Amino acid sequence: MTDQEETKDRVEALGFIICRLDELRQMAASQGLETLRVLLDVAFTESCDAIRRERASTQAEEAG
Repeated sequence: MTDQEETKDRVEALGFIICRLDELRQMAASQGLETLRVLLDVAFTESCDAIRRERASTQAEEAG
């Protein structure tokens, strides 16, 4: 598997993870599970940052 394929797979996985985390944090918030919502929010934010880094890395490789 090439580096580009691995990056694509990571971006796809992160996209899936982000969607599930968003659903879970909304569910936790609607049930008044504040501590769990905060923890899921941290994971959601980290996942969003990770996908941004992956996409930026891909764009830099394509430009360079």
